[in-house]
Amino acid sequence: MTETTMAALEAAQLQEDLMAFQRRLRAKRADHMLTPTQLQALGHLLREGSMSLTSLAHYEQVTPQSMARIVAVLLEQGLVRRDPDPHDARAGIISLTETGESTLAEDRLRRSSWLQEVLDQECTEHERELLYLAGKLIRRLGAASWREAR
Repeated sequence: MTETTMAALEAAQLQEDLMAFQRRLRAKRADHMLTPTQLQALGHLLREGSMSLTSLAHYEQVTPQSMARIVAVLLEQGLVRRDPDPHDARAGIISLTETGESTLAEDRLRRSSWLQEVLDQECTEHERELLYLAGKLIRRLGAASWREAR
């Protein structure tokens, strides 16, 4: 087996491992019944602040039409609000509400608590340190591929 083939197999295995872990982490969500995409949209609004629907769609790498459907659900649940865009009367600015912020915080706390518990039970201190470093690498790789997609 060539080095290139071995690297491709290892990358495929890493992808499978990350996806399986992500599914397990998603299963620990709070009882709000929001989809991962809806949670990600709320997270972007929390991190980046209020923005247009088009900008939010760009962050999520979905079409503005798809994001409009996502935002409609979030509006209906009172998790975001839409204010007029002062620069474009046809557009709106999407903002996180207090309810949206607390829903997101509750969801993150539940997942983080589970993750901390499982790390404490299953990993040595050295393994936890390695995982924290791997998380930083994964974030960096994700940011690089997101910049390339733009």
